[in-house]
Amino acid sequence: MSEQKYAYWLKSGFYSALQKFSVLLFGIGSVMVLNRSLPKADMGVWNLFLTGSAFVEVIRHSLIKNAVIKYLNSEDAATHAHINSAALSLNIIVTTLITILLVAFIVPLSDHLNAPALAQVMFCFIPGLVLLVPFSHFEWVQNANADFKGIFWAYLLRQGVTFTLIIIHLLSGHQMTLTALIIYFDIGLLAGVIISGSFAYKFLERRYIFEWKWIKKLWNFGGIVFGTNISSTLFRNTDQFIISSYIGPSSVALYGVCLRASNMVDLPSQVLADILFPKSAETMETGNYGKVAFYYEKAVGYVLAIATPVVIGICLLPKLALLVLGGKGYVEAAGILQITILYGLFLPFIKQFGTIMDSVGMPKVNFLVMTITAFCNVFICSFMTFRFGLPGAAYGTFISYAICFMITQVVMRKKIGTRFPNILRHAIQFYPEILPVLQQKILYKWKVR
Repeated sequence: MSEQKYAYWLKSGFYSALQKFSVLLFGIGSVMVLNRSLPKADMGVWNLFLTGSAFVEVIRHSLIKNAVIKYLNSEDAATHAHINSAALSLNIIVTTLITILLVAFIVPLSDHLNAPALAQVMFCFIPGLVLLVPFSHFEWVQNANADFKGIFWAYLLRQGVTFTLIIIHLLSGHQMTLTALIIYFDIGLLAGVIISGSFAYKFLERRYIFEWKWIKKLWNFGGIVFGTNISSTLFRNTDQFIISSYIGPSSVALYGVCLRASNMVDLPSQVLADILFPKSAETMETGNYGKVAFYYEKAVGYVLAIATPVVIGICLLPKLALLVLGGKGYVEAAGILQITILYGLFLPFIKQFGTIMDSVGMPKVNFLVMTITAFCNVFICSFMTFRFGLPGAAYGTFISYAICFMITQVVMRKKIGTRFPNILRHAIQFYPEILPVLQQKILYKWKVR
């Protein structure tokens, strides 16, 4: 197996993988520390905040990111200043609207979720919303140019500064509070903006050209992606909101630590999605659906090969995983973890389905599938939670993932021509094919040094 076959994936994936891994590592580290220093009710509120802040970033990324990457990779260089200017303008407009909605609705929403402290945390996050404008713009410009190095350092510093401040706070003997946490969160974001800007500087346009034509073009493309990602985000987080509303924030803390473990399985899929989008968008300029199907089958097969051993290990030792992540107070959620970790077997198919649909110009198909499954998930998860409590939320979400998986496979077969056996073949071939490449790329260089 030639090294060139994996050259693109290894080169592009290296820093993207490091970035995703650093976010996951610091996230797990924070969970391990905070679960041992915060009451479960406060930890549940913090989980709801993280879900809410992620939702905010999804809105911004959905409306702008994919459109920027697509058009910067398919339009002439002469139009790049117009595209980047339109992206920045939209970024500012969207952030302003989000801030207004946050101020107007966060208090009643927090009361509905039985988490009044959430409102105070979200108000303290407003400076972070402003910082997200340059942070996200710098990230998109680098992403569009397939340069993931600066993105890695930005996220590393953002997460690392926040985590370091948490550790210093606890070592100084002070009791951790939600207010302190959100302040440290904003400071970490500021550090990320500074380092990201230094890397993105070479890609930034020196001209700002305000043109409604390109703003509308990005908005029209991003509008469909926005609806899709909102549905997808609601799909993945409905269970936490329902749990908080029906049972309370303390149960969100138990459920949240299980989802953290499940996020480890989703990491490879996130990495390959960042690489696959510009690659498939470029391929579609020639109308080569067969090649796009090959990319999808290979990406999903790779992720399954990496994720399956992790899923099996955590299923066999759920109490050990929870003891490490949350301490003795969270071991009671072992049965929940055995269910949520199985989500990881569906995520590669669903994640890469969305990536392919958006990149080949079928965002409406992606939107329709995600909206239908998100709508079904609300009712399934609500019914199961009301009937069976916390385990019901996990079972309900699992059923919804299974439904979404079946729908996406039917659509991919019809639209792109993918075949499920090919995915399994790539997964099986992954190990004997990748090991020699890693030996050449890593072990040989290490020996030379």
